[in-house]
Amino acid sequence: MRQALWFLLTIACTVVSAQIAWTPIFLDASSQVDLWTQSSTGCACPGDGGEDCACCVRDGACPCGDVTPTRCAQCGLEQYCSSMCNITIDSRILKNKSGKTFGQIKSPSIEGPGACSYFLQPDAGQRVEIQLYRLVSAGRFNGSSCVGGWLQLSGASAVRNVDGVAETRLCGENERYTPPVVLFADHGASTLDFRITEKTVRSQFLAFFSFTSLSNTQGMGFHPRGGSRIPHTDCDWLYQDVSCRGSGSCVLASPGYPGLYPPHRRCRYLFATNSVHTRVKIIFTSVLLPEDHCTSDYLTLRAGSSPSAPLLATICSEKSATLEYPGPNLLLEFNSGPLVPPYNYNGFIAKLEFLERLESSVPPPTIVAASPPLAALTHLTRHADRTAGMDNTVVTNEISHNKVNGRIGCGASVRSYGAGGVRSGHFDTRSTPWRSQCTIHLLGAPTDVVQVSLFNYNLRLQSCRSHIEILEGFHEFIGRGEKGNRSERGDRALLRVCGPSVREARDPSGRFLIRQAVTSKGANLTILVRRATSQSIDEEEFVDGAFAFHDEQHDGTVSPDATCATTHYGLAALRHGGVSAPSHHHIFWNIEERLLCTHLFMPAINQSVTIEIQRLDRMWSAEPPGTAPVGSMGCRTACGDAGCECRAATPLHYHDHIALVASDGTHLSCLCGDFQAAWLPVVVRSWTSVRLEYSVAHYTYASRGFDYAAAYSFNDDALCGQRTYTTHSGEISSRNVSVTGTLNEFFYQQCTWVLDSNVERQLFIDITSEQDKSCGSWNITLHEWSGIAAHNTGLAAAAGELLYTFCARHKNHTYTLPWRLNTVVIRLVALSRQQPLYMIRWRSQVVRANTRLGPPTPAPAAAATASQLENLSSEICLSVFVIQLLVRINVIVD
Repeated sequence: MRQALWFLLTIACTVVSAQIAWTPIFLDASSQVDLWTQSSTGCACPGDGGEDCACCVRDGACPCGDVTPTRCAQCGLEQYCSSMCNITIDSRILKNKSGKTFGQIKSPSIEGPGACSYFLQPDAGQRVEIQLYRLVSAGRFNGSSCVGGWLQLSGASAVRNVDGVAETRLCGENERYTPPVVLFADHGASTLDFRITEKTVRSQFLAFFSFTSLSNTQGMGFHPRGGSRIPHTDCDWLYQDVSCRGSGSCVLASPGYPGLYPPHRRCRYLFATNSVHTRVKIIFTSVLLPEDHCTSDYLTLRAGSSPSAPLLATICSEKSATLEYPGPNLLLEFNSGPLVPPYNYNGFIAKLEFLERLESSVPPPTIVAASPPLAALTHLTRHADRTAGMDNTVVTNEISHNKVNGRIGCGASVRSYGAGGVRSGHFDTRSTPWRSQCTIHLLGAPTDVVQVSLFNYNLRLQSCRSHIEILEGFHEFIGRGEKGNRSERGDRALLRVCGPSVREARDPSGRFLIRQAVTSKGANLTILVRRATSQSIDEEEFVDGAFAFHDEQHDGTVSPDATCATTHYGLAALRHGGVSAPSHHHIFWNIEERLLCTHLFMPAINQSVTIEIQRLDRMWSAEPPGTAPVGSMGCRTACGDAGCECRAATPLHYHDHIALVASDGTHLSCLCGDFQAAWLPVVVRSWTSVRLEYSVAHYTYASRGFDYAAAYSFNDDALCGQRTYTTHSGEISSRNVSVTGTLNEFFYQQCTWVLDSNVERQLFIDITSEQDKSCGSWNITLHEWSGIAAHNTGLAAAAGELLYTFCARHKNHTYTLPWRLNTVVIRLVALSRQQPLYMIRWRSQVVRANTRLGPPTPAPAAAATASQLENLSSEICLSVFVIQLLVRINVIVD
């Protein structure tokens, strides 16, 4: 069939399938033979050979000559008239010789097996385009791939599969494509491979090629706008709001758009916002995916930057769609399966808009605190009332009127207490009318401290005439004057930022910057911003960020140097309390990585602490691609006599988990994965400090990790204190403590006792136990005194070289220590479902020549046993007795 008919059919189908687009390649006349031959005869042959030669198209065609007198070819390719196989097509050469950057490829008829290749070299600013119309005896599709033969277009940097072959392949036994199958290659020079691997009679294809300009106004030269390609990825892109200011400034599409996209791809498009108020709007102007293949070819949108983030939407068969969600991060993922005939799809194209929208329907979450004592409330109200009328601000008992739909601005006074008190929120000086002096007061209850994080700011005046100060306490500023001079204020400033200075929440790669945060020492904080007396849109001075009130009485003493860490001291904290996940803290808005929150419980001397994990949600894994072994199920929990353990093939920080960790780093209990609710509660009672770790593998402000609830109590008991005994005899015994009786209750002890004497003595230590437990459950060890000062490092650090080890299964044992070993350290280490039961007795006698069991000796070697030492002492004593006897005999003889 003539090329003219194929082209007319193509034009007709363009109206039906408007989403398929390709470069128009016009013919000279509708009745011509092919793209370059107007008629096969009727023109004069070269060298006065008559008029039996082909008539060539007027513009860009050259006769093939004596080899094929009835055909013409594109000038620059006329030497390939008889066999267009294994050739190079260079855009610059064609442009110089024919004036065209498009042409035709008609492969020779191949009797398979066989192959032809076509190397296409575009000029700068061009992409390679292939329009396939005809395919004869070129393999077949077996449901997942092409076998027996194929046609494929691959770039110089094409992704390879495990067999080392480019994955984009088309095949068919006898196919006419109307409209054509369109392929684009965007990575410079490309190769079109036609390969037949089985026996055939005639294998052939017909296609147009075009070196398409990237500035093509009809969209064939499409390339993404406004984004940046993520290095070392095949098709991942980053789009930030700072790069997408104007309408239509950011456009994204599937690879190779508007042509057929490559198979077996997972392309990710990350949309990142710098402001807490920015929403992301994705307008899909065209979505064309293969029908009935929603399990392999689809789009997903997730609330976060991780593929494991919560799913917001899925698109598979829609022709167009519009999605709008808040930041800070959204991840659009395009998945493609195998190329499925008839190849009449081309992916998607979308516009991206970042909208500064007031969240009137979604106010910030509030946590109502217990009302403070009346005196404190009156004191705070008096301070706030004095600000009424200043800067046209009206202060209420909850929050000032200078709060616009959740955006707290200049002149606001925010309180954490009372009926409408808020525990955290966002502030933005752009949400209220311009004023050169801007103050925001954060007023907490007496037990509160205030945390503030700065996300973005712009200060443009020189010499610190524009500045931001975060001040301890409640500060009033009347008009242009100040109560207190600048030096006094500077002394109380927790943070001062001088202009000119600019900060954005993210770096150019889209990662959040390290937080710039402060924590107050008292309950009140003032944010002061001084700036120019007037503003312009391009030079607006502002600051935005987040705040949170932290109740140190209930939630522990906050650590100002850590993102999320508190300490509960046994003598200062509540005797009984609870902790939970920090899921609604606005100051975590700019965290998009692992979130580690810790509660450190430090019992005092003669105290223990009990921590009970009462409620726990399902936890997830966020393992990076390629790290998890085949068949890995993430992280799972196994509980035994020595606590609960998290078991995973990859490092634990890749998995959501909650852990109780001893001061030496020992995991007393660790829970991860799909933990069974029937196993709760998990209880650990410890006589030393314990850290509760809440770890979210990939935290996002949208998903906010998993939830949990735990209770704690500090108990008065002297079971395991660090003590020094100077008596020559005595005993230490375990005492029964109350138990909860739950399945997973564990006791953790690290007890240290020192037996100290200032005279020479022989020391005997007798240890007994009625339990039958392994050494791993609990053991008692005897050590030399190391000589380290106990008041600096604690008695545990004074334990020197190991002398003996007692395990419960030994039942009873008496240890004789070397003579003149006047100071001995006894240590108990236990982690078991049962409380260790033991009795330690010691006795000693002052050493005289006729009573000592050995000479002054160092600690025994590690290989020496107690019986060997006792035999050695007996032999020495016998020798001393013989010497004394001989001396007496000599005296008598004399």
